[in-house]
Amino acid sequence: MKWANIIGALQETAVITSISANILLIFIVYKKSPQQIGSYKYLMIYIAIFEMLYSIIDVILEPVVLSQPAIFLVVVNLETTVCDREACIYLICGWVAFFGSFMALFIVQFIYRYLVVSGSILLKSFNDWRLVLWMCGPPLCGLSWAFMTFAYFYPDNQIDNAIRNVLLEDFDWKVENVTYMGPYLYRTMVDDKYPYRTTLICMLIMLTEMVLSILTIVIFAIKCSFKIQNYVKTTKNLSKKSNGLQYQLFYALVIQTLIPVILLHLPVSILFVLTILSIDLGRASSLVGLTIAFFPALDPFPVILIVKHYRFAMMNVVTTPVVNFIRKRLDHPV
Repeated sequence: MKWANIIGALQETAVITSISANILLIFIVYKKSPQQIGSYKYLMIYIAIFEMLYSIIDVILEPVVLSQPAIFLVVVNLETTVCDREACIYLICGWVAFFGSFMALFIVQFIYRYLVVSGSILLKSFNDWRLVLWMCGPPLCGLSWAFMTFAYFYPDNQIDNAIRNVLLEDFDWKVENVTYMGPYLYRTMVDDKYPYRTTLICMLIMLTEMVLSILTIVIFAIKCSFKIQNYVKTTKNLSKKSNGLQYQLFYALVIQTLIPVILLHLPVSILFVLTILSIDLGRASSLVGLTIAFFPALDPFPVILIVKHYRFAMMNVVTTPVVNFIRKRLDHPV
């Protein structure tokens, strides 16, 4: 099989898993959440919807990440997508917007958990109309990524010439049959100047947001770890069930955050740095597109499997149809 076909098949598998897992998560969170979960269930549903929409765009585009010296591109083969060139440009910007939104979503998740275990008065902001403000932050962050991509990371003939041979050798694609968006640090003009400064600034802004996202997650994870132990010790009036739920949610959130850090933050951050340093990873850079695709497929499982209420609910959802089928066969044998 061609390398591009292998990537496409794996992306489709990831998307099917993502949509199925997130639909299951939304159902059991909405129907089976204990009262102690509070407004956190709406945050989980919100994130699950984000991940499904991201997966839908991903399966439409089947994008390939291409990294070359001073070039970082999200490439779409127009021969394998149902969209035309212009629509793909907008969808790529949407794909980037969702990626940027995730940087802020993880921060909001950990801030919420910290406010819960610390007993902060700010927790009330998640239980009234201000919850909408918290939820508006990630899309605004994503829109800034989309704007920078659309304004400064556009295709041109110079990039076409730079990636023509690579596309043909690695993917058997002709540059005329693809579209892409991404930074090229050494785009030239007629007067032979190199106006890459704005492009570099945009890349550094994105890289800074990714690094800040990681640092914020780590800081709040450590703070939550200490606070949750004190929370459980000092709130003796709470039942063991309530204390156990707090631990389960925290552990689920830690694992749920390690997944995007490993699959999103680190790979893309490394590629950004290598692009700025003009270091070529070759075909291996396209693996980043796979790690990005598998993130929403894996992200729902920590919550489903670690939180006891959701684990039992999932088992009921999965086993009930099987049990009913067996009962019908026993009641009405052929």
